[in-house]
Amino acid sequence: MTDPDVPVFTTTCSTRTITVTTTDAGQIIELRFEACEYGYGASALAAEILRLAQRCTLLARARRRDALAAAGLANVLLDRLGLPNPETLATELSRLDAPTAESTPHTWLRAL
Repeated sequence: MTDPDVPVFTTTCSTRTITVTTTDAGQIIELRFEACEYGYGASALAAEILRLAQRCTLLARARRRDALAAAGLANVLLDRLGLPNPETLATELSRLDAPTAESTPHTWLRAL
């Protein structure tokens, strides 16, 4: 159980077989995945968990920035805290969500 004042975020992979919840400090507080993920190997599973954890942490940090901004903290202080602004958030999310060799869908089908 986490402190209600600590921002957390939950995200899932595109196939909805892996779900990760982290705090804004990057601590994984919940991890769920279906047994079918074992079939892709430990390194693929670990890479996807890490990617999702990084994505969650980034989004939780953005949530923290929004909460502190609503409380009246100046943007310059929020930047010094390293909390992502909307532009940084968009850039980092696109980097994390970019397809890689490990993130390509696993299927037995092939293009004709």
